Amino acid sequence: MQDETFFDSIKKNLNGEPGQPIVLGVCRTLAARFNQEVWLIRLAAIVLGVFYSFVTLVVYILLGLFMEETSHRSKSLFEGLGIWFQEFTDKVGKKCGSVCGSGRSSRRDY
Repeated sequence: MQDETFFDSIKKNLNGEPGQPIVLGVCRTLAARFNQEVWLIRLAAIVLGVFYSFVTLVVYILLGLFMEETSHRSKSLFEGLGIWFQEFTDKVGKKCGSVCGSGRSSRRDY
């Protein structure tokens, strides 16, 4: 039986699956560019996200969109989110239409 320390457990979880990015692949790409380990970059992103949530999220998305290695995956993700949002709003519109009627009032004009 192998004893795994707390630090080793965190490192293992932050490395993710081999060859598969966790979200957009930004941390893996930055790690490769700066010749660092992926888990260090992910840990730094998490810590920054805790203290500077909005700024970290915006920078992460921008890096995902503009870095050559991650741009295709990022654009595909946002296209998918756009399609989902459009379908969601269509469903909500149909529900509102059926609840409110077809736009006709029940009042009669005399």
